[in-house]
Amino acid sequence: MDATVRLDIGFTRTTKAEAIVLPIVLMAAFGWLAIGLARGYGVPGAAIGTIVFLTVSGLLITAAIRIFRHRTWLEGTTLVIQHAFRTSRFDLARADVMMRWAEEQDNTSGPQTGVIAMDVRNPGERRKYRLRLLDSRNRRLPPDQLLALADAIAARDGSPPVSALTLRDLATTAP
Repeated sequence: MDATVRLDIGFTRTTKAEAIVLPIVLMAAFGWLAIGLARGYGVPGAAIGTIVFLTVSGLLITAAIRIFRHRTWLEGTTLVIQHAFRTSRFDLARADVMMRWAEEQDNTSGPQTGVIAMDVRNPGERRKYRLRLLDSRNRRLPPDQLLALADAIAARDGSPPVSALTLRDLATTAP
């Protein structure tokens, strides 16, 4: 299994568009506020306005980078999660994988019980990552992506773990 499979986990295109427009509008508003404070209160007002502008701008730019850079994909058996400023890698053939069950809202048939996430932890590490098995519109991932995850987990030696069998079952049942 050497193919790269992109997982539909992340933000919608609308959210990404909003991540461009909203910071520009808010930065313009806070820039206008900084100029107003400078005109009304002189140097102290300009300093306060500049600090507020830079703080808000930094937070908005960080949020926009986080939205744009977040991606998840499989490289063979390795789950790769790109965050804003770092990338995490989990070899699913060796990692500890635990399925998370919860009430899953389905717009057509009401509430149903189902798998919505899996916790992944590399052997010997304390840090784990919770991978939502829902796309950006809160629907279950497509069957081909669930099967790719199941195949990556099942690539370990011995019989396939319960998590791989659960993902296969989830991929073959109707949402």
